Amino acid sequence: MDGEKKNILFSLTPIFYLILSILLFRFVFVIPYPHPFALCLAGILSYLQRYHRNLKFLKSAFRKNLQSVFPAMEILFFVGILIAAWAYSGVLFTMMQIGTKIIKPEFFLPSLALVSAIAAMVSGSSWTTAGTLGVALMGVSQVLGFADMMSAGAIVSGCYFGDKLSPLSDTTNLASSLTHVPIWIHIRHMLKTTFISFGLAVFCFYILNIFVWDPIGNGLLPNENQLSLLLQKKVVVWKLIPVFIVFSSSFFHLPVRISFFLGIVSALVFPFLENSLSFGVWHSLAFGYQSQTGVETWDKFLSGGGISSILPTEFLIVTAVWFGAVVEGFGYLNEILLRIKIWAKDKFDILLSTMGTSFLLNLVTADQYLSLVIPARAFRTLAEEKSIPEKDISRALEDSGTITSPLIPWNSCGAFMASSLGVSVISFLPFAFFNLIHVSFTISLLYYQKIKTKSS
Repeated sequence: MDGEKKNILFSLTPIFYLILSILLFRFVFVIPYPHPFALCLAGILSYLQRYHRNLKFLKSAFRKNLQSVFPAMEILFFVGILIAAWAYSGVLFTMMQIGTKIIKPEFFLPSLALVSAIAAMVSGSSWTTAGTLGVALMGVSQVLGFADMMSAGAIVSGCYFGDKLSPLSDTTNLASSLTHVPIWIHIRHMLKTTFISFGLAVFCFYILNIFVWDPIGNGLLPNENQLSLLLQKKVVVWKLIPVFIVFSSSFFHLPVRISFFLGIVSALVFPFLENSLSFGVWHSLAFGYQSQTGVETWDKFLSGGGISSILPTEFLIVTAVWFGAVVEGFGYLNEILLRIKIWAKDKFDILLSTMGTSFLLNLVTADQYLSLVIPARAFRTLAEEKSIPEKDISRALEDSGTITSPLIPWNSCGAFMASSLGVSVISFLPFAFFNLIHVSFTISLLYYQKIKTKSS
């Protein structure tokens, strides 16, 4: 037994190295971007611990993981360019105007979650919603004076609720296909727990909104003149055409990168028609747009984007791929999975193991898709042996793999959300109420069912 404990602890050392490295670079050698360096160091220490292993496994794992996250890295480039193009052409300003007119401050945070949820359900993509509508909603948040971390948490909550229940979502379709469950059965089965979690999250956002918004003194407004000036400006509705193009393209099942490309091109038509298109647009697309309206809050929101803005995020993902390749290529991951399989004795253990493995893979591979694919393959046989309904496995995959992916800073989903919304994962994580509540609720429900089954 002692030998088994030593073996599992030895297999978990990469996780310990990662935690210690993060603490080292965040609190001892305080640097602006600690996670890439932490991932590099943890990967090196894990490599040295098993340096005698055949390097071909490491190379194979690195290549496979890099190929898996490459589409996400490619989309990030398009998002950086899209934000700059929409800021340059006035699309973001128009979205901010409309959002400020429509969304009431008294219900701002729950409204962010609901609007994001609807948009993600329609588009089938949390990334499309966060990279377009989410950016504009962050601008409205800044005008009204709400904390960025709270607003980002509400947007992330809505995005992942809508993404989870959309028949157009790639992760929803992937979880369904991996477990051979028809898509609508998979979605209906998730409704039982997902709506409860989201309802609780919206209620929490409403309570939080009450505490941070002062309806009498409007205490949150950084400058009331800025808000009144924004409301007085004429809304150019036709500048919402790029937004309509991006979201409507999902109905034609166009790839996200194509949707964003169309959104970029259509946005640049406006400055061309207004004779304001200049060489400066290329500088903005590469290095970010610099707003000069003279209004501090507006300039803070409208400035940014560009390819250069997402380079730190791309570096973060590559370092996460390196760490994941060491963990997978040198056998740490397989050893952990083997121990989990031995531990899983009944239906509830297997479902909890599926969720735990999905979270672990989100943590070490930086890729949401791998967090669905590998557990589905690993526990398929065990699930069949215990006569577990396939829809339970598909729901467990989404309850952890999909939901926890934006809560890990170096995961491609977490990195995307942080880069798009301009708020670090560590900052918005405590306010991603839906994600936190749903994982906690699902695990508690499984434990309750397990205890109830044993006692009956």
